[in-house]
Amino acid sequence: MFTALFRSLFAPVLRRALPAVLPAVLLGALASPVAAASLIVNGTFDNTTDGWEGTYRLRSTDPWIDTGSYFFAGPGTFSAISQTYSLTGDDLSRLGTTGLDYTMSADLFGWHTQEDRGVMSVFFFGADDTQLGSDALLSSTLYSGSWDTRITAGGKYYQETSGAVPLGTAYLTFVLSSTRISGGTNNDGYIDNAYFAFADPIAPAPVPLPASALMLLSGLAGVAGLRRRSAKKPA
Repeated sequence: MFTALFRSLFAPVLRRALPAVLPAVLLGALASPVAAASLIVNGTFDNTTDGWEGTYRLRSTDPWIDTGSYFFAGPGTFSAISQTYSLTGDDLSRLGTTGLDYTMSADLFGWHTQEDRGVMSVFFFGADDTQLGSDALLSSTLYSGSWDTRITAGGKYYQETSGAVPLGTAYLTFVLSSTRISGGTNNDGYIDNAYFAFADPIAPAPVPLPASALMLLSGLAGVAGLRRRSAKKPA
């Protein structure tokens, strides 16, 4: 009898509620935030002067990447360029209250069979210049004996890392370096599309229930109470 009563009262509500609930659940699971603007100036190396301290060259052929020119150290055993970002008042406020996460990414690759290494690093410093932490991406992670000559940005040679900004951080220093390992004249550890951005720590957002689902829950509670009262009646 109880089962029949449940079906007659709430089957229609279930049929109306589920189509409304499921899209909200799916959208919550599939939605992804839009990427924040990079804090790195000229991380795509489309400008030879902006952003970076140090000497480097641009290269755009052999290998080719579909975003155009990229960081090329040129001749020499070791080369590095850098730039600094100071946290804004808003950054510091967020870091001190909810905390700050970060994402860092780049395409790191090389020339033919050369094992020369490109590294993208970030260093976190306090106001007194004390180093609080660091993170890095290394081209050697993806070296397999040879490099493709036609490269898709964000594809095979794309790397990404993320983490929490250390409390007390006042500024960051980004460093791109290249070290010649193999023979030859040029230092062929290439880097392109260097990206770094802050983000608030992600907390799962609750999915609101539509009114029909709330009615269903209220009704189920009512039926449970009715069943308990019925069970207490003497036979």
